[in-house]
Amino acid sequence: MGWFDLGLAVLVTAGLVLVPGFAVSSLLGARGHVAWALAVPAGVTVIVLAALGAPLVGWEWGILPVLAVTAVIAAIAAVLRFAPWFSVSALRLDVRLGRAALLSVVGAILVVVAQLILVIGTPENISQTFDNIFHLNAIRYALDTGSVSPLTIGSMTSAATGGLPFYPSGWHAVASLVVQLAGVSIPVASNAVMIFFAAFAWPVTILLLTRVLAGSSTPVMVVAAAISVAIPAFPLLLVDYGVLFPYMMSLSMIGVPLALIVAASARRSWSERWPFAVGALGSVPAVAIAHPGGLVALLVFTTVVLLVLWVRLLLSRPTARAKVVSTACAAAYAVVVLAAWYVLRPPIDARSWLPTETVGQAVGEVLTASVWSAPVNVVVAALVIAGLVVCLRRGSVTDWIAVGFFAAAAGLYIVVSGLPYLVQRDLLTGAWYNNAPRLAALLAIAWVPVAAIGGHALWGVLRRWSAKVRSARVRRLALAAVAVVVLVLLPQAGSMRQAVASAHGAFATTDESPLLTSDELALIERLDDEVPEDAVILGSPWTGTALAYAIADREVVMPHTLMDITEEMSVLLDRLDSARPGSEEVCSAIDALDVEYVLDFGTQEINDGEHPYKGLDRLRTSKSVEKVDQVGDAVLYKVVLCG
Repeated sequence: MGWFDLGLAVLVTAGLVLVPGFAVSSLLGARGHVAWALAVPAGVTVIVLAALGAPLVGWEWGILPVLAVTAVIAAIAAVLRFAPWFSVSALRLDVRLGRAALLSVVGAILVVVAQLILVIGTPENISQTFDNIFHLNAIRYALDTGSVSPLTIGSMTSAATGGLPFYPSGWHAVASLVVQLAGVSIPVASNAVMIFFAAFAWPVTILLLTRVLAGSSTPVMVVAAAISVAIPAFPLLLVDYGVLFPYMMSLSMIGVPLALIVAASARRSWSERWPFAVGALGSVPAVAIAHPGGLVALLVFTTVVLLVLWVRLLLSRPTARAKVVSTACAAAYAVVVLAAWYVLRPPIDARSWLPTETVGQAVGEVLTASVWSAPVNVVVAALVIAGLVVCLRRGSVTDWIAVGFFAAAAGLYIVVSGLPYLVQRDLLTGAWYNNAPRLAALLAIAWVPVAAIGGHALWGVLRRWSAKVRSARVRRLALAAVAVVVLVLLPQAGSMRQAVASAHGAFATTDESPLLTSDELALIERLDDEVPEDAVILGSPWTGTALAYAIADREVVMPHTLMDITEEMSVLLDRLDSARPGSEEVCSAIDALDVEYVLDFGTQEINDGEHPYKGLDRLRTSKSVEKVDQVGDAVLYKVVLCG
């Protein structure tokens, strides 16, 4: 039933996002590709606003707040639809997707689904990475507390001090709804949400941006679809590294507001521009509450669009009034962006990553499409270079925007990877923790449209060469064979094969898994029969014991590694195994925290850390506890110190 459960969870995820999202996008007048692409951020906006508003009106988290917010936003969209200054027909691309292009989109979705199935191995497997401790436990915390607001979810790790003032909770809001509605486990729900945003949201939204920048011709769409699933930097890198699920979710959606902004700039009347503006602004809550890093990326790419438009206006010899107004607007926008750039930076102690290579090496990685130590991606690199040449030669507005996207993403990656001047580097890339993989992912957003432009040009060359073949059937078969080999077989058998294998290693549960070994997972799965539902478990979160909360639904003292340690926690972590029977201070701490059991998963820590707790390192010989169960080196103890 495992794969059936995962399939059901994926369908529930799609329904949760697309049903309210498609209702809103349709009411705004969107049709076809635009409607389905806009439905993703529109649906997520509905969910995150429901998560934010539910605690304010005293509602527990569930489908009811989502339905209520859907009704409100749908009503607003319906009112806008009939406004005299709002063109309902604006949100429609002039050209329909051809059969080959449509099949390419479906093919791209299926390819990513296949990649991710190979990555996870089994439906219950989890990402064996540091950040996943928080993400999985935050889903359980949302279910237990009835709130998944970005203003409350951070209290899981710091309830004693009031909690984090803001933590992006879009991922956890969607996943917790999937658990409620599909009745699946938290690991299965997490994998389902990952599959939806990586396999559906990403191809559909980036192809919308590509259509706006490069056109809707079949060669453009076929190349874009193939390249969108042939770049290790996104989404697989963020599935492998971190794990950065919320950031991946955010980036998978930013193609929509970018496409709407570019499309709005090509419209002549304000009645046609308003629907695009509404769609773009309505996507912002989805992007921001999924992850602020995605919002900053959206600001960067939007700045490129507006800068190109502003320069074009100035070069067109506008009136003095137009110059003053446009310059004033540009200055105001720059102030807003700089303020957001500063405010959205994480704390300085979280921006601690250092350069990993030289500037020259980073430039080489960008030019060979091999960022973050990926193998050289010949197909993507060749198409991107060809696309840049075509864009620079043609010089249309959308060409310059595509080049600007590439320059911005490449520049940020080169800075974060190789710039040795740390202050200047922090000013430019601190919003992404000065972390190279996060900025490597941005290159995928820039590469796909440019590669599609290059692919379209090379396809024209191939067709002219193939015209020498007299048989039309042979010519078509030859062109199709070249396209399949170059666009599908070479990337998937080369760089993507390595990326899938690497990500699979992060999900595999083995005797040497970095977070939960197979023995430790087996013991956690038995807690349901051995530990009462209201019992609290102590253990070192660095060794994976924290996941007893998400997987076994048993409360733990420390659901994450980065906890605010209270005085009672300190007493137990320092003295539990050496306490004498009836120790007043230790027993008071046990009573205060309701601790009844202890999990001991040895000394292996995630990320090869070293965080020993003196009160937990001699449990095997301690009289404070007695063994209840053991699987390999993983042991469950019951606390008996205080009778």
